[in-house]
Amino acid sequence: VWTHPSTIIKGLKWMFTKDAPLLMNPTPTWHKLSWMAEFVAAIPKYRDNTEVTTRLAIAAREHLFGWAEKEGIDFDHKRKGILHIYRNQAGFEHAGKVSTMLAAGGLARRAVSPDEMRSIEPTLQGQYYGGYFTESDSTGDIHKYTHGLSQACVRLGVKFLYGHQVLKASADGTRADLVLQSEAGTETHVFDSVVVCAGVYGRGIAAQLGDRLNIYPVKGYSITVQLRDDASQQAAPQVSLLDDETKLV
Repeated sequence: VWTHPSTIIKGLKWMFTKDAPLLMNPTPTWHKLSWMAEFVAAIPKYRDNTEVTTRLAIAAREHLFGWAEKEGIDFDHKRKGILHIYRNQAGFEHAGKVSTMLAAGGLARRAVSPDEMRSIEPTLQGQYYGGYFTESDSTGDIHKYTHGLSQACVRLGVKFLYGHQVLKASADGTRADLVLQSEAGTETHVFDSVVVCAGVYGRGIAAQLGDRLNIYPVKGYSITVQLRDDASQQAAPQVSLLDDETKLV
């Protein structure tokens, strides 16, 4: 998790760095200030939250893999691990402390030297202090996975409503009413239960249902590169790489 004092120090420095990996607009809003306050308040629970999040991630991973196997979802799954790379001693030593907490949560990863890093991923370029390798982790095409999962849901009787906007949500303890708007008009749906998975819009929907989700948006960038020839494909990394310093995955 990111709720560590060093994150605040980095965030303040990055505000004055043009090519910073993470930027925050200093203009204050109540939502932003309340989120920051809760971020700071969670710092004393950094170790506990890291361990709990690790256990949650491991359980989620097993469910995701299990669904894919049961439903025959092909998503270019590669079980080649994930390599965390570090350019300096401070980052590497901090990663060692994090590894202890991850191990307490059930996730094992091992320290590797620069030579071992290149043995794990031969296409790796540059100078590094060291790394940590998580052999149990893996990667895949999330678009293929979610598409396959949606098809499996349809086979099991799920009905998807695409192109609908939630205008209003209400609940009385026994049912939930959602007012939806689409090109066809406005309609009301009644449900026994509702799971809110709406990203940054979840805060507003949950508030109407009497719940509080203090979610603050972060914008990132993702690129897909088509490697059309064998030479390009051979030069591309086959092991997932994670650079904490630049927030690059």
